[in-house]
Amino acid sequence: MAALDFGMAMARGMLPTSEKAQKDLINLAGGRNIFKSEDWWNQAVDKQISEGYRTVERQDKEFLMPSGEYQPGKRQTSTTYGRTIMGQFSPVTGPFGMPYVPSYNPIFGYGGGIQARTSVSYKAPEGAVFTMDPRTKEKQYTSRDFDVFGKREDYTAGELSDIERSAEAGAKRAKRETAQAETSKKRLTRGTGGLAAKARPVGAKATTGLPELGTGGLQLGTTSLGKGLLV
Repeated sequence: MAALDFGMAMARGMLPTSEKAQKDLINLAGGRNIFKSEDWWNQAVDKQISEGYRTVERQDKEFLMPSGEYQPGKRQTSTTYGRTIMGQFSPVTGPFGMPYVPSYNPIFGYGGGIQARTSVSYKAPEGAVFTMDPRTKEKQYTSRDFDVFGKREDYTAGELSDIERSAEAGAKRAKRETAQAETSKKRLTRGTGGLAAKARPVGAKATTGLPELGTGGLQLGTTSLGKGLLV
């Protein structure tokens, strides 16, 4: 059975047209250029149809390791309180420069126009690849973002119809390709059964009694021109 990557499976009409569902399939496969069997793609889509496809919950960061692989960093969140003045967020600190934590009312929120802002940072795994920034003298890690999938979402009726149409088109395309391959095979068989099949192998004697072309020379022995050919 043929192995297909995402693009090949998509071209055959085996995959849904929903971008969210496609993103889930790419994540399950391990990447766009990872090859999986036709059965794998079909089973993955069947599971999406029965259970729903996973949606992206957030993006996290992973870091390059000396082995060449990437490992997720430790996600850290922190909350800063402040006020927005002239379009700029200005943090508010407590006594002695300590972080300010205002009281919160479920109805009125934070008092005094205080707003809360949450920021996310990532701690690189031990041994992650880095370079030293000559200006700031800080470590600069090689990292990239990756999707974290959460809850599942069911296909809409329209998306299910698209899957059905794609599957039908893919089946017709596969049938047409199979028929073309059969036709090409028959043509090749007819061709090899003609002149090629009748060709005399090197070293075999000709049915006319003449020597094989090139094995005798001119005026050499009884096979030279004009000699040994008359009865």
